[in-house]
Amino acid sequence: ILLKPDHFVLMSFPLVVSAEMMATGAVLAIFGSHRLQTLQEEVADARREAREMGAYTLIRKLGAGGMGEVYLAEHRLLKRPCAVKLIRPERTGDSQSLARFEREVQATAKLRSPNVVEVYDYGRTDDGTFYYVMEYLDGLSLEEAVARCGPLSVPHVIHILRQLCGALREAHEQGLIHRDIKPSNILICRQGALVDVVKLVDFGLVQQMVGGPDASKSTLAATMTGTPHYMSPEQAAGTAVDARSDLYSLGATAFFLLTGKPPFTGKTMLDVLFAHRQQSIPDLLPPSGQIPAEVQALVRRCLAKSPDDRVPSALGLERELQKHAESATWSEADSSAWWASFV
Repeated sequence: ILLKPDHFVLMSFPLVVSAEMMATGAVLAIFGSHRLQTLQEEVADARREAREMGAYTLIRKLGAGGMGEVYLAEHRLLKRPCAVKLIRPERTGDSQSLARFEREVQATAKLRSPNVVEVYDYGRTDDGTFYYVMEYLDGLSLEEAVARCGPLSVPHVIHILRQLCGALREAHEQGLIHRDIKPSNILICRQGALVDVVKLVDFGLVQQMVGGPDASKSTLAATMTGTPHYMSPEQAAGTAVDARSDLYSLGATAFFLLTGKPPFTGKTMLDVLFAHRQQSIPDLLPPSGQIPAEVQALVRRCLAKSPDDRVPSALGLERELQKHAESATWSEADSSAWWASFV
């Protein structure tokens, strides 16, 4: 094609596109799409962090899970720090996710144990975002604690487990099964002058036992929900569960705290689920130090395949732990020294 007045010549040639060029273009398109999505998410995060939500001002994101995002926030008038959990934007149109979110906040709000995270508020913004407000916990999860300092001492683990038994005792007495007891859902915190205060969080999988609070052995038909490394055999099978399922998960958490690893591992999730149901309980072999035989026996009892062979209740487990606490004391001074070293 000749374009005359400036003697500029534009010539057309057959366009030859190689497979390599097409592949490169596809990669660039995918990268560009991914980058655009990332930028959009960053902008959305920035907008949420700068916004006010009811009486609360969001400050920064603390974390995110499959269903929600958690932000550090502050009550505008009280100037009290708190944590605000929002349901993820893409889940707001999902009735099941909304029902689970509401179930989580209502279950948590029922509990008054000092070892359960406290809920302050629940609401919905003008743009349809559901949120709830809870106390801000200054500390770290048990998963982070073991990653930072390795397996914990026997007295320290007993100190933690006794507090968790108090939280589960109240929940179970109200007919609530947590169904996701694991190290990342348990925090050790600083509260005022006290350290090593245990808080159980994330009641997102909570379910009501059939028959209500008085049905201590009543069961609940269940789909397979929870975290594979800490699931009870009945959870892994997707069958009925009761409060003793939480005690199995607590036993698996105790195993992790004492040894630095969960009781069962595998290459796939199915391998782990099969191990919970079929494999023998492994020995508790910490990298250093010894675990008293009676403590090992108690953890193994919590990890029994049959619920009937486990410690029957959180109160029963708390009483068993009390016996061992008398010979394995953990004082406030011990807590303060540990915190000074690792937190």
